[in-house]
Amino acid sequence: MANFRLHYFSEALLMTVGVNVIIPENTWGHSLADRPKGYRYPVLWLQSGGGFDYTDWQRYTALELYAAEAGVAVVCSGTYCSGYMDTKHGDFKYFTQLSIETPRVVRHLFPLSEDPKENYIAGFSMGGYGSLKWMLRDPEKFAAFGLFSGIKNVPEILPEKEDREDDFYMFASAFGDAANTLGTEDDVVYMLKKQLDAGKKLPRGYMATGVEDTHYEDNVAFMDKYEAMGLRFERTIDHGAHNWEYCNRHVKKFLDWLDIRETFQRDAE
Repeated sequence: MANFRLHYFSEALLMTVGVNVIIPENTWGHSLADRPKGYRYPVLWLQSGGGFDYTDWQRYTALELYAAEAGVAVVCSGTYCSGYMDTKHGDFKYFTQLSIETPRVVRHLFPLSEDPKENYIAGFSMGGYGSLKWMLRDPEKFAAFGLFSGIKNVPEILPEKEDREDDFYMFASAFGDAANTLGTEDDVVYMLKKQLDAGKKLPRGYMATGVEDTHYEDNVAFMDKYEAMGLRFERTIDHGAHNWEYCNRHVKKFLDWLDIRETFQRDAE
């Protein structure tokens, strides 16, 4: 594999940001030197949890091995404690940087597919919320999404007013209070209904949560709500906590479920 840690100046944030890009280059894939002319890799856009950064997936899981086996490029981003928001206070455009600017930058530098059939998005914890939010804004750009212990709809768990005693206060500068986000693009349940009413086709879904997860009840409630809208998805409830061990297990299962390798081998012939 080729593993790049890229730093670039973000015009959206007016500061330098980091991105981890993994490109297959061993016996399971094409090397960067020998890949066929014009070949572009299928790509997984993978988000980390709140407070984590773009290096965590590569450091805490066997992601590089799994990507090699699947023949997929991976772009790992992290938005720290921004909650995958263009923040309500301070106007730091983290979500714009993640979902608009970074794809333009990395596709300019690396041979990554723009074909929606070869683009996938997934995330852990707050990265699950960010992945849903991105997918629901641009459902036509992705073939599938995955949530591993993913916090689903943050606006529904925000306090009505910003409260220093609330467990979610650390995200107050990003979200503000509930009134700032309910019924907006930041509200994934609202966006689900909006896109379905507009006749949009949503990507295939994979959702996993462990019974020991601190967000287990919320995760199951979201799965039920998603299913009640008539949407089908791969539903996994098993044992596991809200941690990287669980993510390591399920990012592998997600990639196997996608069956990207079949597409990769076909294009290599």
